[in-house]
Amino acid sequence: MFKEVLMSKHGNGENNDILLDVNTDEIEILVFTIKDQVFGVNVLQVREILMPSPIDKVPQVHPSVEGVYMPRDVLITVVNLADYLGIYSEEEQKTLFIVADVDKLNAAFRVNNVLGIERISTASVEGSEVSYGRDGVMEGIVRINGKLISLINFSEIVEDIAP
Repeated sequence: MFKEVLMSKHGNGENNDILLDVNTDEIEILVFTIKDQVFGVNVLQVREILMPSPIDKVPQVHPSVEGVYMPRDVLITVVNLADYLGIYSEEEQKTLFIVADVDKLNAAFRVNNVLGIERISTASVEGSEVSYGRDGVMEGIVRINGKLISLINFSEIVEDIAP
């Protein structure tokens, strides 16, 4: 599905591999929602997007860790990103897993919806006083098409839940 999102954004089939060009000040972010809030993460941290699967509970883990599952013989820890960021809602919404390759853990972050991939200038990222109660998780805010998108760092979240 991740490749489908990528192709829908860059559907002309050309090689748009800007992420490997060190001479640019642009990055690509995967834009997603949690409840009614919009977030983004650098696509370099994203491996794939999967539909949710049954999860096995694991004792004595971080409160935001739902458990683990094993698609294609790879053990993945599932993190409820809404819980981690303190975003609560009474209303049940559909979810997806954003699977990330981060330092020491294969992690799937539960989100509500993936909106697509956007290319942004690093100069357009503004600092933010918002931290969601966690140092280093928030990398800044960028405005795209009139919407404010909070940029988060999956590596910092993994560092917090699995030190």
